[in-house]
Amino acid sequence: MPPLVRPAAPGDDQLGLSWHRSVSCGLTPDSARPGAPEPGSARARRLDEAARPVMDGLDDVLRDTGASLLLAGREGQVLRAATDGARLTRMLLRRGVDHGAMLTEDSVGNNGIGTALETRAGVFIRGEQHFAEVLRDFVCYGHPIVDPLTRRLVGAVNLAGLSDDASRMFAPFVRKVVADIEARYVDTARADDRELWHRFVERTRSSDTATCAFGDEVVLASHSSLERLASHDIVTLRRMVERDEVADKVRLSVGEVRISAQRVGRRGRLLDLAFPGREPEPRPSGTVAAVGPSAFAAPTATGSAHAVLGPAGSGRSTTARALTGPDATHVRLAGADDAVSAWRDLAVPALRDPAGPLILDDIDLLDDPDLRRLAARLDRAAGLVVVTSRENPRAAVTEVLDACGARTTLQPLHERGHDGAEVIESMVAELSAERGISPPAVDPGVIDALCTADLPHGLVSVRSILSECLAGGPRRLGVDSLPLRARSARPPRSGELARGEYDAVVAALAECGGVRSRAARRLGISRTTLYARMREFGLT
Repeated sequence: MPPLVRPAAPGDDQLGLSWHRSVSCGLTPDSARPGAPEPGSARARRLDEAARPVMDGLDDVLRDTGASLLLAGREGQVLRAATDGARLTRMLLRRGVDHGAMLTEDSVGNNGIGTALETRAGVFIRGEQHFAEVLRDFVCYGHPIVDPLTRRLVGAVNLAGLSDDASRMFAPFVRKVVADIEARYVDTARADDRELWHRFVERTRSSDTATCAFGDEVVLASHSSLERLASHDIVTLRRMVERDEVADKVRLSVGEVRISAQRVGRRGRLLDLAFPGREPEPRPSGTVAAVGPSAFAAPTATGSAHAVLGPAGSGRSTTARALTGPDATHVRLAGADDAVSAWRDLAVPALRDPAGPLILDDIDLLDDPDLRRLAARLDRAAGLVVVTSRENPRAAVTEVLDACGARTTLQPLHERGHDGAEVIESMVAELSAERGISPPAVDPGVIDALCTADLPHGLVSVRSILSECLAGGPRRLGVDSLPLRARSARPPRSGELARGEYDAVVAALAECGGVRSRAARRLGISRTTLYARMREFGLT
């Protein structure tokens, strides 16, 4: 039976969840210790190269300060350390925190490296807030390192000390170190892509131009272009660049768009777009949207496959259909009885004899050997293949995503800001047209409630809720029109779309004795996705 978990800090969801994750890995406070690297684990050479000039000068900076800074790769293995050379360093070494140690949450519980990698966010952990007994003498702040070009997680930095008083400046110091490493990480990219990145940032820094940049490893798009372009428009522009067929005008989903192109390096192109009609208003939050949520990233592959990532209910299938068109073959792998039949009976026949564009939905459900076979097939795919995956995919899924020539990452509704309101208003108009009624006025409170509600199935749940609200043909939708499930989290009732997922999670947890890491493997999903589902269904 798992040990009882104390709240790491009252009201602190991030630390509380990190304790839950530690327990779900089968750890206890006494057993949680830094691990040894797995045989054949990859060395983060590019990160090491980018960080070396930054780390080299930190030993002198930290000398006699009672603080120690660790650099780890994305697998959680310590690559380098800058230490105070005194008592703290000796204490860390005695506890196994040394060069080469694995500091993942799986091995040592919550910590500045493992939790920063798990959450992709900065995290403070003080003394007793550590899950592992061996770490409770320390206070630390960890922060992830993200490739500015592709927005991929590449590592993390952690600063540890013995005194809470020393932690006040931990966060700004670590963030400066991370910023310096990320800036140098750009310098380790291919020369052409590096130049393209700098030109794109220069072009979009002081204006609200609609600009896209296409290179071997990355696709960048400014906010102004993302506001107007659909997913398949980005694919169209990228193919024009790949074929070296950039015209002065191109017809996209918004109409005829004028293009001003500049060649950058041998294969890179910087495209300024002039849209028909009124230009969008400038966004106050800035002008540049590097690859990330609601943006597009192209990994190293140059094939015709396209990856669509996002949390449940973020519109992955809808986006995939928009990319391929209505005549695509849509293979829903979740319809198979198990992972073996999903590959053998659904994926393989569709890949062997494609009748046009192909969508493989929910590739996370496939076994790792079949995912590696899929990655190899994508390299030689004859037509457009779109694969969809949930957020935070496991390593074998990432291999498939990296084999794709382009990538679209979707945000959950509550992170879309003004775009979330547009999604809801558009959905109300569409549902009203289906019913042959005039669209009702929508109160701002309804939009706020739907954008912030903890819904089990994202946009699918929102559509179901709005359908229910519109059943009586109301003239106005107010907060009182919303059903209870739009205002609070709870297990879905029988018959709802999420009920099957809820039942599967409950059954897997029961079969695995409550050990969540095993339940996640049984369900074919990542631990992070399982935690999110459990929180949505009120199972935590």
